[in-house]
Amino acid sequence: MYMIVDARTGQANLTHVYNLNETAAAVWQLAAAGEFTAEKLAEGVCREYEIGYDEALRDVKALLESWQKYGLLQND
Repeated sequence: MYMIVDARTGQANLTHVYNLNETAAAVWQLAAAGEFTAEKLAEGVCREYEIGYDEALRDVKALLESWQKYGLLQND
């Protein structure tokens, strides 16, 4: 199991813990590596897993939307 813990205040806030499956954790790590687009993340998912690009892109976009909703991503 993979988790994201809210630590924006400098301390871990265990009331805001987000569970990730293996694929979501891989996307998170790819995104954390630097600037990203949904398309680049989908390409990374395709390299890591046996999945078609269109399906990967759809899933990545849904994942990013979910993370945005929960405040896990910031628009710069």
